[in-house]
Amino acid sequence: MIRKITLGITLLFSTLMIASPAYADWYRVGENGDGTTYYVDFDRIRKNGGYVYFWYLGDLLKPSSTGMLSYKVYRQGDCGMLRYKNLSFIYYKQPMGEGSGDTDSPNPEWKYPPPDSVAEYTLKQVCEYAENL
Repeated sequence: MIRKITLGITLLFSTLMIASPAYADWYRVGENGDGTTYYVDFDRIRKNGGYVYFWYLGDLLKPSSTGMLSYKVYRQGDCGMLRYKNLSFIYYKQPMGEGSGDTDSPNPEWKYPPPDSVAEYTLKQVCEYAENL
């Protein structure tokens, strides 16, 4: 009887941890030299008109000068030209894009990620994933 109760409690907590909405959709894709860790929500990647659209999250090791600890960016990717546009920014004062955020609309110009950068690796991963959608 005690083993069944223990098993039930263990399964309940395991389910709660796996289903955690804060981290459930974010997959780590890299880290830069200052300790910022980058994530992509592969479940929300979309294709439309020859482009891919995806959410990208940056989680800072230390707060920025404005107190920001994380940010989310909605990007449009061009897999053929290996370039991207930032369509929307949301800045957060808590890690992993939690809490309320301040929205900013950037000037969406095409950017070309530097070779061997986290941005290049991320775009390649997103494009590879999107091939199967």
